[in-house]
Amino acid sequence: MALSAASPSDRAAQLIALTIRLGERLVGETACLEAHRPQDIYEGIEETRNLSNLYRHESMRIKSDPSLLNGLTANEKKALREATELFQERLHRYELAVTAAKTVTEGIISAVAEDLSARRTQNSPYGARGRTVVSGPQSFNFGKKA
Repeated sequence: MALSAASPSDRAAQLIALTIRLGERLVGETACLEAHRPQDIYEGIEETRNLSNLYRHESMRIKSDPSLLNGLTANEKKALREATELFQERLHRYELAVTAAKTVTEGIISAVAEDLSARRTQNSPYGARGRTVVSGPQSFNFGKKA
C-alpha cells in the first residue's frame, strides 16, 4: 500500500492528512489506555495498524528519495513539519501509556505465576536430603499439558 500522488504538493497533502489521522487514532487509544480500558482499542486496531504501516512505508520512501517532496512551498513544508511534530508528541504519550499497560500486565502475570509455583511447591515430593524438588516455572495449565 502506498500513497498515489501526482505531484510533490499532492504527496505532502496526503502525508499531512495521513499523519493527522494516525495522530487522532493514537490520541483515542491513549485515552483508552489511560482510562484502564485497553479492551476499547480492539475495535479500531486494524485501522491503526494499516495507517501505521502506510505512514512507515511513506516515511521510508521519502527518506530514501527526498526528491519526492522537491518543489514544496514554504507553507507546505511548514504544515508538514507541524503535523509531524504534533504526531511525534502524540506518539510519545502513546508509547508511555503502552509501556505502563505492559508493565502492569507483566506484573500481574508474574505475581500469578509466582503464587501458582509456590502453591505447587508445597505439594511437591521430597528429594535428596529431605528437600523439596523445585521444578521451576510451570505452565498455568493445572494439568501440565500444553
